[in-house]
Amino acid sequence: MTAQVEAAQKLYAALAQSYDDETRFITGIRKQAIDALNLRPGETVVDSGCGTGWCLPMLAEKVGTSGHVIGFEPSPDMLAIAQARVTQRKLGNTRLLHACGNTVDLGATPDAILFSYTHDLIRSRDALKHVLSQARPGTRIVAASTKLFPAWFFVGNWYLRYTHRVTITNFEGFERPWTLLAEFCSHHQVRITVPGSRYLFTGILD
Repeated sequence: MTAQVEAAQKLYAALAQSYDDETRFITGIRKQAIDALNLRPGETVVDSGCGTGWCLPMLAEKVGTSGHVIGFEPSPDMLAIAQARVTQRKLGNTRLLHACGNTVDLGATPDAILFSYTHDLIRSRDALKHVLSQARPGTRIVAASTKLFPAWFFVGNWYLRYTHRVTITNFEGFERPWTLLAEFCSHHQVRITVPGSRYLFTGILD
């Protein structure tokens, strides 16, 4: 286990029970990210760093009973909530793994991979390489999260760094978080929303 994963586990141990309530304002961009995956019945989708599993029911609905959802999460506290959600919703097509990006064994070849508010994960080249090595070329990749405002809006950027200190262990690349993902996807697009502080990355794995 890396030092960054250990740090993240400590952060999320304290945050797990209130995470869904505290992140309710990002519902819109989460739904946009799920829609951008263009999932079809029978496909396999991975929810990377699935957290409390907020996205899992919608992903499971889109791939249907003939499809598969795989979620992995390094925080046992967050994963316990995700598992409770899967059990409560009776998501029989969903499998959860206690793992980080550097070590996870997906056990299947995905058609699409979601990175929803997983800044630490997508800023780790080793973790990305490990996760994406288990997918085939042509896999659809979607990422959504927060980014810094333009540099001139320093007050807004101070606020973002302050409020995200409980969910991010490494602010490196926070101005353009998708750049490492882009290295794996020669065909990609980035749309900035809300104005300038959230992004939606869509790409096709090389």
